[in-house]
Amino acid sequence: MRIREWTCSECGAEHDRDINAAMNILAAGHRRLAVGIPVL
Repeated sequence: MRIREWTCSECGAEHDRDINAAMNILAAGHRRLAVGIPVL
C-alpha cells in the first residue's frame, strides 16, 4: 500500500501514515519507561 496521506470522508480529518507510526512508537517508549527498564 503506497497511500501515505488520506482524508476521512466522514469527518474531514487529515491523516499521515508516517506521523501516526511515529506517535505509536513514542507512546510505546513512554509505556516502557513508565514500568522501568531492567538492568542488563
